Amino acid sequence: MYKPAPPRPKKTNIIRSRNGCQSCRSRRTKCDERKPTCGTCARLGKICDYARPAFKFQIATVDDPKPSPKQLASATTSSVSSEETSPRPTRDQTLAVQAAEDIPSIGSHSIIQSLQMTDRDIFYTTYWEGSCLPALHPVFHFATSLAAAHPILNDALLALSSCNIGRLHAERRTPSAGTMSSMSPSLIHQTRSQLYYSSAIQKLAIMQSQDYHQNSVTMLTVLVLFAHLEQAMGNFQGFYTHVRGMMNLLEWHEGVKDAATKSLLASWMQIRYVVWWARAYFSSLEVCQHLPSIPLPASLLDVPQTLHERRVKVLSIMCESHRLNFSTILQQFQIFRSDDVSGSDFDDRYAYCTSLLHQEAAKLDAWVLQLPPSEQPIYAFNDIDSTTIRFQSHDAALNYAYYVVARAMQCTGVLRLLCDPENAHLGRECNEEEYWVQTLVRIAQWSDMQTSITKNSYTIGFSGLLLAGILRCQSLSVGLEIQNWLQTLINLQPTEEGAFPIYQTFNVVKIINQQRAIGRDVFAVTQPVDDGGGTPKLTGYNSQSITSLVFHGRDHNLDCLFQECISLDV
Repeated sequence: MYKPAPPRPKKTNIIRSRNGCQSCRSRRTKCDERKPTCGTCARLGKICDYARPAFKFQIATVDDPKPSPKQLASATTSSVSSEETSPRPTRDQTLAVQAAEDIPSIGSHSIIQSLQMTDRDIFYTTYWEGSCLPALHPVFHFATSLAAAHPILNDALLALSSCNIGRLHAERRTPSAGTMSSMSPSLIHQTRSQLYYSSAIQKLAIMQSQDYHQNSVTMLTVLVLFAHLEQAMGNFQGFYTHVRGMMNLLEWHEGVKDAATKSLLASWMQIRYVVWWARAYFSSLEVCQHLPSIPLPASLLDVPQTLHERRVKVLSIMCESHRLNFSTILQQFQIFRSDDVSGSDFDDRYAYCTSLLHQEAAKLDAWVLQLPPSEQPIYAFNDIDSTTIRFQSHDAALNYAYYVVARAMQCTGVLRLLCDPENAHLGRECNEEEYWVQTLVRIAQWSDMQTSITKNSYTIGFSGLLLAGILRCQSLSVGLEIQNWLQTLINLQPTEEGAFPIYQTFNVVKIINQQRAIGRDVFAVTQPVDDGGGTPKLTGYNSQSITSLVFHGRDHNLDCLFQECISLDV
């Protein structure tokens, strides 16, 4: 009898897979199935997408010709990328896809092609909901639900989302000299942000007047998002363009009754104060002295009902107190620079400034009395005979920090010091300023730095507040505490906090402490020549290429005022 025939040996040990990426399957090449990008796609710079399971039913007849392999590949691609009911791609569509694959790409991703893919939109939408919304006004939760029905709003949301993730995820670049950071925002995310932004601007340009009136809340939301985006990029010109658009669209001189519009207005005013603060640091003496006042609209003058309404109100008081205080101080240095040492009208200017600061102090008194218990500070005494300050939330701590800075700006000890050092009340008033600055430092030390980096993206952060505080305090020990806080922040995340470039702020604070150590107090810092706010921060974190600044102060050794241009490259 014959034995059973032995099994045939396999021609190859290769196990073929049906789970390769679309690109490899369309080229009928082997795919190593690496995620998220296979080796072949990474080498060729192609988009690597894996097919999802799909069912497609077709009615076949005997007369139907058998499809060729090329047609099968085309049908497979079509079934994955389009709906089940969509027709087969035409010859022109196939050529368009092939042309799109030849678009220049950054790294292994084609920016323009990825912008058209739903997966990218889902990624940035998910990031928007998880990371951007907590840092913005709650009204944008409502705006997110409208994005699906309004493509221009969706583009604006995705532009701000991709901008935010791009700025938080820094990339190392070639080292640069001076005060410029060696880090740059993520190029891929920044590029996508600009493409989303351009898409929204194109939709805005073709709109008619009736479109604005029919979708007024949507258009207001888009313009507020544009303002937030321009602020994040340090684009002053673009920001003020959208400010004019907002003022034209709103009935500015009438009270806003709609709750959604009022909330959008509050978010917009907050970002206006952020840009105002950024313009105050660093510009020329003349620009700082003539910064405009930004009053709140009539609809926001009522008693604030929410945390964000309280925030925009205390920001208005803080910025106005800062403007009055610094304007009077810089006017004194302007007189000093012009060799007019008479100072005969200082008493009049001092009295006028003091009366206006008292008005702001009265507003601040009313504000702090309206704070609910959940937003008030919690004081605790330590064993080392010192007091710690805690809060129930980061937002409450930041709002109270604005209150503290406003109080420091309403003190007049520095004003009197510049022209009347023999004043009997000088010591008490300067000690009051130092108390408020110390309080600010304790609030910053309590707050989590990583939270400050992410949640302060669209408001004034602790870096900008501490810079203002060190200019209102003559204590070297407090100045060193501020410097150490900034150094710790640099070690954690070397980019920006609260729209302020950390490296630049740190170098200025370090020079102020060096001057203080040799008996010179610094009360103001300005640019020698104004640069208009610098250029947009497309590839960096500093909008201004500052190499030196003018430090204005008083020399205790010589008992006189001084103005000195000092290099920041120290």
